[in-house]
Amino acid sequence: MSARKDRRLVEEAQRRDVPADRGTRGWAQHWTLRTPLVTMAVLAISLQIALFVGCILAGPTAKRTRQAVQCTTRAFTGVVSLPGVTVSIEKADHVPRNGTYGDPNDKGFPQTIDLLPELCAVTVKVTNTSDLPGKPQSDYRFGLFLPTPQNWNSRILTVGSGSFAGGINWPDMGQGPHYGFASISTDNGHNSNGSDMSWATPARLYDWGYRAMHGSVQVGKLLTSYYYGADLAYSYYAGCSTGGRQGLREIQYSPDSFDGALIGSAAWDTKHLMPWISKVAFDELNGNPGDILGLQQFSVLAAEVLSQCDPQDGLTDNIISQPESCVFNISRIVCSDPTRCLTAGQAQAAMRIWGDYTVSGKLVSHGFGLSSEDQWAVYFGDTNTLKGFDFSYERNFIYNNTNWAWQNYNDQVVADSERVNPGLATADHFDISGYRDRSGKKSGKILMYHGLADGLISPRTSLQYYNQTIAAMGTNLGDIRSWFRFFQVPGMQHCFFSNRYNAPWDFGGSSQATQLRLLPTLGVGLPAFGDGWSVPGHLGDPAYDALAALVQWVENDKPVDQIIATAFNADGSVYRTRPICPYPLRAKYGSGNVNRASSWSCA
Repeated sequence: MSARKDRRLVEEAQRRDVPADRGTRGWAQHWTLRTPLVTMAVLAISLQIALFVGCILAGPTAKRTRQAVQCTTRAFTGVVSLPGVTVSIEKADHVPRNGTYGDPNDKGFPQTIDLLPELCAVTVKVTNTSDLPGKPQSDYRFGLFLPTPQNWNSRILTVGSGSFAGGINWPDMGQGPHYGFASISTDNGHNSNGSDMSWATPARLYDWGYRAMHGSVQVGKLLTSYYYGADLAYSYYAGCSTGGRQGLREIQYSPDSFDGALIGSAAWDTKHLMPWISKVAFDELNGNPGDILGLQQFSVLAAEVLSQCDPQDGLTDNIISQPESCVFNISRIVCSDPTRCLTAGQAQAAMRIWGDYTVSGKLVSHGFGLSSEDQWAVYFGDTNTLKGFDFSYERNFIYNNTNWAWQNYNDQVVADSERVNPGLATADHFDISGYRDRSGKKSGKILMYHGLADGLISPRTSLQYYNQTIAAMGTNLGDIRSWFRFFQVPGMQHCFFSNRYNAPWDFGGSSQATQLRLLPTLGVGLPAFGDGWSVPGHLGDPAYDALAALVQWVENDKPVDQIIATAFNADGSVYRTRPICPYPLRAKYGSGNVNRASSWSCA
């Protein structure tokens, strides 16, 4: 496909979907997102999605056998007939162009999303008794956004969830129809906010772990094909955090579910990640009360890490591009002044958070990287340690005992977590040959990414996953790059935003466009930004949009050699751009303006 044709198709989509009076106005992330309030709101949302226009609209279109059915519950009732599966249509709503949609009763995703194109919104309930023997009945809901037949591109996009949240992720679903995708999200079999684990019955754990995602994809595809009277040409996935885990696990056990997957900051190793969080909290609580880290210490640490590590990556630009290579001397900030220093005990606590957790010489989970300190308050510190997130995993997921006390923590918890593997959620089936070698199909493609300033999921765990996949499949880095590429994003926090560094972080990753639209709900008194899809100023451009690039890779065999990420000024103009590169390559500065992607290359 020529660049001229690509641009014509993008412009056509923009004329069709974007109101004439809405441009790329906005404001900067680098000053609005430094507040602790926003950091905590990000945890509560912790989500996913981004999509594509150019080659999607020009791609193959499945033959339509009839006009789409009406957007009514009756029209969808009785469509799906599967052994042991009961499908009920709860509601079907017509959404007009530029409309809004959401469900305030969804505790995990109560926000409404605006600027939607015209579509049909369907809520589906599924009960399944046909799962593996010995497991309890499955019971979950999912949502469908179905664009008009004229705008449907014969593709479907499934979006993931976040943390332990329950509820349909309508906000992230909203991006898909702008590009012509039908979109799906499951409620994971329960309704809760992201840190609530009290819902964890055996049945709901299995649904959260994998069953709700798998079933929603299968039933959602059938309903979508029925609605349009046509086969699906391609199936895609986008998810970050828990959404990343969900996508990886579905690929591992059902390789035909997705042709391409955009996997961000994946919390894939649940059975080890959660004991590590509890271990750090236990060490804090079990030590000297005066040595517990708090918001003041996190800020002091972050400032000192930036001061020491930024120059060590070869360019002082307020971004720590190689945190793993930084030689950090914490003794420089050990003194008796709490406004600018840590106690010796607090310094030791920080080193534990950066360090790996091992038991008898065996890795349990990687610690956070340097530059992640601004997000530590989500899990740790004087205001958060006992708010329920840290030890709820042991109480509800492992021991089914709400009276289990944090004082009981020891390394046996790790063994118990491995034995129980709650909900079979951990996505550690590293040999995904079935996804690479799909019968009668091209290899599935994975574009995985992780922010190097992530303070919720260590970026080292994504590199661990990538390397363990290479080892399990007996392949090498050169071979795996033909279908699976991993991108590290300097300065980006968990899934989106770059509070302290204002590093380029917006590249059409999972949930990034959604977060810009939801900013007024974060309580910062700032307007929504962007048009609800893709990247402001580069709508549907695969050079700037990760899922757009993934689609080109899947359908046109065009490998993703780089993606340009963007950060914005307060007036909505571009502050700086920079390429993010497939591992092991990095963005290297050449000459010219350091804030322009053209001055950098992947090398």
